[in-house]
Amino acid sequence: MTSLKVLSGALDEMTEGQIVLRGVIDPASLGGLLKPEYQRETLREATIEGLMKAFRDGTGRVPDVELAVRGDRYGCTDSDGTYAIAGDVYIIDGLQRISAARQFVDDGGKPLVGAMLHFGTTEEWERERFAILNMRRTRLSPNVLLRNRAAQCPSLSRLYELCRDESFVLCQRVSWSQYMRREELMTALSFLKTVMRLHSQFGAGRYGVVSGMWQALPPMMSTVGHSTMIENVKAFFQLLDSAWGIRGILYKDRATHLKSAFLFALADVISEYPAFWSGKSLRIDRDMQKKIGQFGLNDPNVRAMACSGSSIGLLSRLVVDHINAGKRIRRLVAPDPFQGGTRCAV
Repeated sequence: MTSLKVLSGALDEMTEGQIVLRGVIDPASLGGLLKPEYQRETLREATIEGLMKAFRDGTGRVPDVELAVRGDRYGCTDSDGTYAIAGDVYIIDGLQRISAARQFVDDGGKPLVGAMLHFGTTEEWERERFAILNMRRTRLSPNVLLRNRAAQCPSLSRLYELCRDESFVLCQRVSWSQYMRREELMTALSFLKTVMRLHSQFGAGRYGVVSGMWQALPPMMSTVGHSTMIENVKAFFQLLDSAWGIRGILYKDRATHLKSAFLFALADVISEYPAFWSGKSLRIDRDMQKKIGQFGLNDPNVRAMACSGSSIGLLSRLVVDHINAGKRIRRLVAPDPFQGGTRCAV
């Protein structure tokens, strides 16, 4: 159990009727604040150094942080408004400021960090508060929002856990953090968009807004079947690994087949034509895998289009034309709008 001391504190009531405590964190208490799982990672050293400069200059104040107390044990210990908080205290907003303040304390300084404390919170409430605060700030990566939402959305959680499954070709290669590590090949946002476009015939699969994606995913996965959808995702990325390689990639910038526009284009093609499907299960035979693997990724024009979101439709057309080239039978045929959009392959 940690013990936080808040100086010059005063109780306040928010518009929702919730009682909060506002005050200044005793520098000696900073070390006891906890980083919850929904937080982003500590930012780069240059960012922390910039915050430390704010403590050194002028009044040494930075914007207030928000903290969560998963209990309600607190009390005012003197007439100056010193409050002692019993129990674990988690950082909802202000991890970077607190990290800089801790380092400033280690250097002998006394940072003034204002705080607003919420009492009787739950992790679910804190995640929602974290999202509300940070969605207004463009600096927060949507990958962090998706990672946090996975704790509440079983469908998204299955995809999150898949990225940690050693049988999956993208195991530990999808970034669910603020910044991508060197070994990571794509963002969680690109991964999820690809998955949903791949299954767009079974639901709304082409959202650009993160909140829309995590709302559309559960009914889509329910329609396809949870296990079936996971196997489809594995099959899709196994196709990419077999055709052009994934496991051995060291430098993602050279992997044209993992650029978002190409991923989306190929997913659109596969979703569109029944030749790739057996019911709701993705089925790509060896001949088709071989044919797709012969697509000209090294063409400079294709490389350029793979980096442009406006080229997805053209890339899809090129993939279809490549698959159909030299074929008289088993060609991919566009859906007939006069037959209710029925897809056919002859």
